[in-house]
Amino acid sequence: MSEQPNRKSSGGPQFGSLLTVVGWIAIGAMSLAAALLALDSVIALPFSSEVVVGLGLALGGGIGGVARLFRADGDADGTDETMTVDVESTGGTTPEPADLFDGHPDPVLYYAAEGHGPVVRAANTSFGETFDVPADRLQGTPLSEALLVAGEETIDAETVTAGGLDRVVDCETTVGTEQFRLRTIQNGDTGYLLYTPKT
Repeated sequence: MSEQPNRKSSGGPQFGSLLTVVGWIAIGAMSLAAALLALDSVIALPFSSEVVVGLGLALGGGIGGVARLFRADGDADGTDETMTVDVESTGGTTPEPADLFDGHPDPVLYYAAEGHGPVVRAANTSFGETFDVPADRLQGTPLSEALLVAGEETIDAETVTAGGLDRVVDCETTVGTEQFRLRTIQNGDTGYLLYTPKT
């Protein structure tokens, strides 16, 4: 956690920048007023000295303010102290590329690690047809509930997310128990779980 300056005691950067702008306006006003008074003493201007001073103050103040804005080294006094926070995306909520995922002939689950563990973010059509599970209803299901491994072989979500999974397992399908080669392909906190039929 970074410390924030006490603006009440130090005046803050905004107050210092305001004083700088006021200083430039004052310098411009005084300079032009003095120049016009000097010009009035040499050449008789068609105005009274009060009007000359007033015009000098008004025009000079504007010129001084504009000069402050276009000053080449303006970043010396007006340092930007704003803080930006880069919020990292939780990582794809949809599989990429989607057309390859949907068109894959073998069952595929797309998962993402979230606060309470990995959850299924998508299942392809082949997954739903092979295991007689509505693929669109799996979204948000904990990965441990969607593995569908039958028999004595057990695989938990931690084994899947640890990466490098490559096993032959039995799974209950619409036509009975079948063997699948179960593999993971990971990319950070997201990954794919591929069920490749052994037959």
